[in-house]
Amino acid sequence: MWLGVCIFLAGGLGALCRATLDAYVTARWRRRVSGPFRAFPAGTCLINVSGAFVLGVVTGFAAANTSGSARDFATVLGVGFLGAYTTFSTEEWHTLGLLRGKAAVEAWNVLGSLVASLLLAGLGLWLGSRF
Repeated sequence: MWLGVCIFLAGGLGALCRATLDAYVTARWRRRVSGPFRAFPAGTCLINVSGAFVLGVVTGFAAANTSGSARDFATVLGVGFLGAYTTFSTEEWHTLGLLRGKAAVEAWNVLGSLVASLLLAGLGLWLGSRF
């Protein structure tokens, strides 16, 4: 039961962090960038890429430390916090919005965030397994 409560609380914290970071990054991006790349969802991209990295670290840590507490920690952080923090559906929503005449921005959004997420998840997995 405590594991479920911890996942619930971590999920609330992850959602709060996502909303706060997205608003902050998006506002700064739009003040500093002009032209078609002003529409790039920088906040969502940063959130998903950083979430992939942290999930890689957590997964690597849990795989290298097979104790029950390491698995519980990975579950709370991975399912609870990162499940609420990262957002695939918002990424796709932004991509659909970019389809309206901003093909270069859309391609950068899809390919850039995918490649960066995969690379950082792999790096995180490697780093996490070193703990």
